[in-house]
Amino acid sequence: MHALTEIEASALPYLPNPRSVQSGHSVDEATDVVSRNIYPHRLRTANTSGQSLMCLTSALDLGDCALGYVQYGFEVEIDSGVIAEYQLVKTTLAGQGRVTCGPESVITTPRSIVMTSLTETSRVMMSAECRHLTARVCRTAVEQRIMEKLGRRLSAPLKFHMEIPSDSDFGRAWHQLLAHICNLSATAPKALAAEEVRKQYSRTMIELLVHAAPHNYSEELERGAAGTAIPWYVRRARAYIHDHLADLRSVAQIATAVGITPRSLQNGFRRVFNMTPAEYLRDIRIQALHESLMRADPSRSVTELMQDVGIVNFGRYAQYYRRKMGVAPSETLKDSA
Repeated sequence: MHALTEIEASALPYLPNPRSVQSGHSVDEATDVVSRNIYPHRLRTANTSGQSLMCLTSALDLGDCALGYVQYGFEVEIDSGVIAEYQLVKTTLAGQGRVTCGPESVITTPRSIVMTSLTETSRVMMSAECRHLTARVCRTAVEQRIMEKLGRRLSAPLKFHMEIPSDSDFGRAWHQLLAHICNLSATAPKALAAEEVRKQYSRTMIELLVHAAPHNYSEELERGAAGTAIPWYVRRARAYIHDHLADLRSVAQIATAVGITPRSLQNGFRRVFNMTPAEYLRDIRIQALHESLMRADPSRSVTELMQDVGIVNFGRYAQYYRRKMGVAPSETLKDSA
C-alpha cells in the first residue's frame, strides 16, 4: 500500500483549496469525506490485508460549481449510482483509471477529460497512482443557461459526449481555467473569499460547458435557434429576478422595475424562453431551494429555506419541487445531513 502521508509535489498545483486538505483512514472515513466534497457514493477496495486506507481530498465551493481533488492509497472502485443533480467533469492528473456510465466505458490517462451521465449509473475505478480533479456542476444551472440560449425548454435530457479530447478547444480551455482557479486559490485566497468572484468563475465554467463542450444541443446552439438577440427589457427583467429572488411577489413588480407593461413582459418571456415570467421565476426558485437544501445546516427546516428564496406557498412549491427533482424537499434536506 502507498503511504499517503502528504500531498505529492506534482499534485500541489491542482489542489482547489490547499489550506483545507482532508483525509480518511478507513473505508467509511474515505467514503464520507469524498461524498461531502464531490458526491455520495459506495466505495469498494482491493484486499488491504488489514492495512488502513488513506484518502486525501481538497475541495472548493464556487456556488453552482465546485472543484474536488481526490487520491487513494490503493485501487478503489466507486459506485455513484445515477448522478442526476450534477454534471461531473473528471480530469485525470496522474495514473490510470476507468469511468463507466451505463454501457459506455472510458480508460482514463493523464489529462483525460470525462463527463459522467445524468441518466445512467456511474462507476469509477482508480488505481493507487490515480489522481482526479473533479468539477461538480449544478445540472439545473447548465440546463437553464441552454434554455435561455435556445429560447425554449429542453425536449430531452442533456447529454455530453463522455470523453472530450484534451487538445480540443474545450479541453485546452478547461485545463487552463481549472489550473488558474487552483493557482488563484493557493496564491490569492482573499480574492476567492468574495462570493461574487467565486460565482463569476462558476458562470465561466458553465459557459464553457454550454458553448464549447460537445452535447446533444450543441448544433442547435451553433445555428442560433433563438433567431434574434434577447430584447433589453427581457435581459433586465431576468437580472432583476435573480437579484431580488427573496422579495419578489408578482410579475407586475418585475414589469414596474424594468419600466414596461406586464403584457410586454409576458410576450417577451414567451418569445425568448417559451415560458411566462411566473414560470421562469418558479424554476429559478426551485433551483435556488435545491441548492440551499443540499448545503443546509441540519437544524434548519424546509419552510425556513423556502422563505429564504421568497416562497410563501409551501405546499404548492413542494409539489413543484417533487415534480422537477423526483423527491420531496424534506428528502433532499435529510440526505444532505
